[in-house]
Amino acid sequence: MTTAQSAAPPVTPAKFRDPRLDFFRGLTMFVILLAHTPGNTWTLWVPARFGFSDGADLFVFCSGMASALAFGGIFARAGWWLGMARIAHRIWQVYWAHIGIFLVTALLLFSIDHFGMGDPAVRYIERPYIVPFFTQTGEALLGLLTLGYVPGLFDILPMYIAILAMIPVVMLIHRALGTAAVLIAVGALWLCANLSGWALEVEDPATLGTFGERLYATGQALSFLSLPGDPWGDGHWFFNPFAWQIVFFSGFVLGMKWVPAPPRSRRLFWVAVAFVLVVVPFAWFKIHRGLYLPDEWAVQNWIEATRDAIRPLWWKTEQGALRYLHFLATAYIAWMLVGAGGRRLSEGFAAPRAAKPLALALAGVVLVLTVPYTYVDSIRNHAPPLNDFFVWLLDDRAPALLGISLFAHPDRIGLLQIAHLIAAIVLLWAAIGGAARHWVTHDLVGYVVPVIRKVGTQSLACFMVSIPLSQIDGLLLDVMGRAPWSWWLVNCFGMGMLIATAYFVGWIKGSPWRGTAPATDAPEIGRGALAR
Repeated sequence: MTTAQSAAPPVTPAKFRDPRLDFFRGLTMFVILLAHTPGNTWTLWVPARFGFSDGADLFVFCSGMASALAFGGIFARAGWWLGMARIAHRIWQVYWAHIGIFLVTALLLFSIDHFGMGDPAVRYIERPYIVPFFTQTGEALLGLLTLGYVPGLFDILPMYIAILAMIPVVMLIHRALGTAAVLIAVGALWLCANLSGWALEVEDPATLGTFGERLYATGQALSFLSLPGDPWGDGHWFFNPFAWQIVFFSGFVLGMKWVPAPPRSRRLFWVAVAFVLVVVPFAWFKIHRGLYLPDEWAVQNWIEATRDAIRPLWWKTEQGALRYLHFLATAYIAWMLVGAGGRRLSEGFAAPRAAKPLALALAGVVLVLTVPYTYVDSIRNHAPPLNDFFVWLLDDRAPALLGISLFAHPDRIGLLQIAHLIAAIVLLWAAIGGAARHWVTHDLVGYVVPVIRKVGTQSLACFMVSIPLSQIDGLLLDVMGRAPWSWWLVNCFGMGMLIATAYFVGWIKGSPWRGTAPATDAPEIGRGALAR
């Protein structure tokens, strides 16, 4: 055997993909689908309902980090001009993706109305309000093609396009002046966008005082940062890209390693948890609207008044300061929970122990006592005699025996349903045994995480599909009725379609028509990419 024959060609290692990035991008795709589905009660329990930030923040942050990984190397290897050309190519792709999503969804909604396939009481082209596209088509079409017509549901990709166009500028600033200059420029642009948005909200500048009037004048001068949302002057972009770029470039600078990753600190973790918990009363509508706290309580009125007073700090359009801090806090919590390098996404995590006997007994009592409140609709519709019994027991007999009625106010019945759910989880977790608990926290993680990551790797395709799919899911709920079983069926169908989209697009990108690649000596990668 000759030396040339015996020398094996070097094996090029596969490009490493951070499992955390794809995992959280995948989760975001599912949350966005649920949030965009009309009349979907599952959206009442997504994290966005309990804090200022939501899935859009995570989507933009992950997009920034992914852009650093995808484009940063091109700027470094090929130079600024070719890097800018690559960004222009990506903008071209996303632009036509946006146009295609709008036209497909508009045609879908028009067809539902035209052929009477949905609820006769619903006009589907008003669900996202795209009526002007059919009544003032010329102006709307011109606005659509120039990104001057950006109705709700179709506003994320235009923002993404605008922010992508900022990447070459940021790269130029970094090359000339360094990381500190990039951070200052990003922060200054965010502040200017907030001043512009705030000036639009001011009704009477004369009430602001001297300093306030100067700020207002500055905001007015920066009004060009609030882009028009339609050709008729009725609104602005819901996602102001000049404000939201702070979230994008937070991910971008981390992906470029211009700034170090935050330290893994227990103290910082609990500070973030405390901040997230403090925000809950001001973000969860069940509390700040007085549904879970009586209107006459001073604390409820204070929460509502404080929320209104600090609105510019949490608003979504201009990415308020508290909203941004809330996102950073939740991102840090998630970053800590998945372990160093995302280790728990592949190895699983230690199973929480079953509750002690006393806690289990208490959970059993709570489970039984909250049954009438948790299944109130099902009992009323399917077991009228049992419903009559509970009404008699809670509203008639309870005052005679206890001095108070146990008939819960409809607005506050959700608290009892939450208690029922927690009690059921505690009891079920104890009942399944140690082996099953280990399977859930280890083996199940190994099956589920790779699927979520697959969706994350094809996030643009999945996002494109999720927009019309969310409207199809809403149509199905209209036809089938909104009940626990239909929510489960429709939402699982929608998530299944996203998963199918991810695997199909991944298969297509692999160019299967070229044939199977020859085998190499490279070791196989286990389940979950980092399983072993």
